[in-house]
Amino acid sequence: MKKQDEASQKNTVLYGLAFDNEDNHKRITSGENFYILGGSEKTHEKLVGKIMEFNQVVKKYGKQLHDLSESEYYAIVQEISAKDGKACWFFNL
Repeated sequence: MKKQDEASQKNTVLYGLAFDNEDNHKRITSGENFYILGGSEKTHEKLVGKIMEFNQVVKKYGKQLHDLSESEYYAIVQEISAKDGKACWFFNL
């Protein structure tokens, strides 16, 4: 594998951003291939839950985040967001 491909795989992460914080508390959560920043306590927890659910589905399909095609990414997003669909998800290479 090329060094550039290896570096790309290490840098594949999901970011979650929320802006509904009214208590001025700085919420930052990171984990396996994700960072969640901001939001109210409720929104922040919901984002963390969605990312964890996303990671579980990726593993269920025997893949890693950097292995997903754009169509696979959006299929997983649709699967986990079918209930509430309020989040915006973007795929960027």
